[in-house]
Amino acid sequence: MKITLANAEAALHDVLSDADQLHSRELRAALEKYVAALREQIKTLRKMMN
Repeated sequence: MKITLANAEAALHDVLSDADQLHSRELRAALEKYVAALREQIKTLRKMMN
């Protein structure tokens, strides 16, 4: 499960990297907000596992 969480974090990093190339500031901001929420969920899962 820890490997899966690490992979999820890497995927979120990739999403943000791709989002930087978008022309729409609103869409970039929405993606950044969504990714931040997902990172908080991953952090919570990590705490639950330990």
